[in-house]
Amino acid sequence: MAETVYPDLQATVFPDAVPAGVADELPDLYSSLPCTLEWFACHDRLEPQGACVLDGPRHVLLFRALPQARRIHLEVMFPPAELRLARRTLNSTDHMVAHLPGSVEAYTATLGKSTRQNLRLYENRLRRDHPDVSVRTIRPAERSRELFDRFLEWKRERFAAQGRAIMWDTETGLSEGFVELARRRGEVQLVSAGGDDLSILFAFPVGHAMYGAQAAFRPDCERYRLGLLAYYWLAGDAIGRGLSELNLMWGTGYYKERLGARPKRATRVSVFRSQQVRVYSLDEATEIAVRNVKRAGKRYYWSARHAAGRATRAVTGHSKPGART
Repeated sequence: MAETVYPDLQATVFPDAVPAGVADELPDLYSSLPCTLEWFACHDRLEPQGACVLDGPRHVLLFRALPQARRIHLEVMFPPAELRLARRTLNSTDHMVAHLPGSVEAYTATLGKSTRQNLRLYENRLRRDHPDVSVRTIRPAERSRELFDRFLEWKRERFAAQGRAIMWDTETGLSEGFVELARRRGEVQLVSAGGDDLSILFAFPVGHAMYGAQAAFRPDCERYRLGLLAYYWLAGDAIGRGLSELNLMWGTGYYKERLGARPKRATRVSVFRSQQVRVYSLDEATEIAVRNVKRAGKRYYWSARHAAGRATRAVTGHSKPGART
């Protein structure tokens, strides 16, 4: 196995292979689902061909060697300026992350008063109507497709009633990659009663973090707000395992904020061989400009919609009901 050592950087580069055991360090080093081999294979659909290992502090970077590449894409969770390289910001998103204390009681105490009241209300309502309700976590393995199809059926029915499409039907190939990721690395929280499943939540423990990826519940269980309850129970499960972070990933932030999650910015950047190469990459710059205009329009739409909702609730005196997922 060829390797190049850079003593001044305490780094060793393996350009044509990933040494045995190196990829296994990723979960504990970064506690990040997108930094796992399973994510590379199922989401990015790429297998790394090489590795750069740094000893002080310890880092493992996997890559594909493409000698003719003029730029590479990175996603970083620190200010991109710290890269000190020729770069361009592509886009950014917020991971919604909650830091978990040492007990469920301490975590619950960090939540807002109305959230605590709603959690008690919905759980009592659920247990009153379904005294035999149970919450269990399984490794889906070969049941991944079966459970995902049920999840998808519930999502479609609920969203169709609202006149909305779901991303699983609009983004080609997304479902297949997620099913495989769940099979390889995922867990599923099942809430059941009377011999039937009421809700399904796909989760991924990685290092000291628990990722809550996707949840759905049976449409006739709307009154229990099982989305909110399921993620709350997931936080309790993570605390019981000694994990210190609940990552609810990206997307709708309202109910995630109610569960103590706060935005943690992730930025996707292009890194170039030189500033000159960056200047001449006008195609990318134009694409970003068009995309930013579209995103600004969406932000304006949702800001206006939320503002209208707040105004309506202020007039009627009604608070927003429990979160839906």
